[in-house]
Amino acid sequence: MIKIVLNKRVLFLSFVLIALFSNNVFGQKIVNLDTIENTVYLGNFKLKTPSLFKSKYTYDPISNKYIYNTKIGTIDIGIPLVLTPEQYRKRVREESIKNYFSEKIDLLKDEDVEDVSKLKNLLPDLYVNSNFFQSLFGGDNIELVPQGSISMDIGARYQKSDNPSIPSRNQSNIGLDFNQNISLSMNGKIGERLSISSNYDTQSTFDFQNLLKLDYTPTEDDIIQKIELGNVSMPLSGSLISGAQSLFGFKTQLKFGNTNITAVLSEQRSESQTVVSKGSGSFEEFSILPLDYDENRHFFLGQYFRDKYEKTVKTYPYLNTQIKISRIEVWVTNRASQTQNVRNVIGLQDLGESNPEKTQLDQYYANFFLKPGINTYPDNSVNKLDPDEIGNGLLNLSIREISKSKEGFGPISNLVNEGVDYSVLENARKLESNEYNLHDKLGYISLSQPLNNDEILAVAFQYSVGGQVYQVGEFA
Repeated sequence: MIKIVLNKRVLFLSFVLIALFSNNVFGQKIVNLDTIENTVYLGNFKLKTPSLFKSKYTYDPISNKYIYNTKIGTIDIGIPLVLTPEQYRKRVREESIKNYFSEKIDLLKDEDVEDVSKLKNLLPDLYVNSNFFQSLFGGDNIELVPQGSISMDIGARYQKSDNPSIPSRNQSNIGLDFNQNISLSMNGKIGERLSISSNYDTQSTFDFQNLLKLDYTPTEDDIIQKIELGNVSMPLSGSLISGAQSLFGFKTQLKFGNTNITAVLSEQRSESQTVVSKGSGSFEEFSILPLDYDENRHFFLGQYFRDKYEKTVKTYPYLNTQIKISRIEVWVTNRASQTQNVRNVIGLQDLGESNPEKTQLDQYYANFFLKPGINTYPDNSVNKLDPDEIGNGLLNLSIREISKSKEGFGPISNLVNEGVDYSVLENARKLESNEYNLHDKLGYISLSQPLNNDEILAVAFQYSVGGQVYQVGEFA
């Protein structure tokens, strides 16, 4: 008696001469799907095709048919299969695919694989059956080897503050936190002449670290010796003119007899710097614009102060102005979720402005300016945005409601745009006096900490000229 354990089935087989008796005991029924038809099924047994069986295709030129038969030695087994040329090509292609994946699966199952390189690329080689393709690239094979990884982090952030001084709709907020990192590289070869290499990483520090290059190298007898596309370089051996690195574009090498020509058409993504060393220190000259040196910190309170700045400081240290700013409030986006000195604020871009060349709302509303002119002092009363005239002019009472602020522009509510003509700051924070410096004569402020690119700043200020008081905006 022989006891065989297979797929959790216990089979008891008794062999008595020619007669076969079997008894099956099932602990649990398991269905196995064989996607590669390279086995012979005998009842509950699944056996590999014996090597004694030999199958082959034979071409009959008279009938233009392919005959598929199986033999054991010289004895034919079964009925031969007759195929047309089209059926033959289809069958051979399907068998090649099955055999290929069967081989790859066997390699993955085998823990003692000697040649590890066979496991690296599970994709089959690609071929192009074209004489023109072979003459152009020196071969008919296409090989692409991609490598890399993609990771994604998805989360949510929920914040709640039980502060009765904050509106209920602002006491809680939720936001999505999504981050993805991609690191991919690919090396490829088309024929024997064209090679492809690329590298892309979202966490790369510099743009030039993301590379893309196509290299085409014909035969040595061709006029075109080499063609490069993507990240190229042009090193020069001479010391008079230095070559350029980190180029992105087109490069070719030509050969006419004994004359070699190298041409490059590209964008330079690098720059050269010269450092002079003297003693134990180094000196380097550079130039930088004031806006790039200290951005998002210094702000003029109005266009008037910007236009008069050069004239005012022309006689420095004497400032040619009678303006004296006596009161100011500065409001910014509340990133730290502070609960002290906070309130909702609406900032109007053209509030207190009188220069038609530096404003936009006058294009939407007739007689927008009440006191036009570049020399007019900034004040609420110079145009139709005067807060004291809400309900009697351009603005209506909806301007004081955060949810209806756009409707507050009355007849031009469909023409104004948030972020351009006005901005809404919910739960804005008022800056303390030690968080900024005010130049009360030149009309600008300097923040202790620069604003981020997505933050908003709004001001209301009051000043006097020759005893007369002017005001722009409303104070809390």
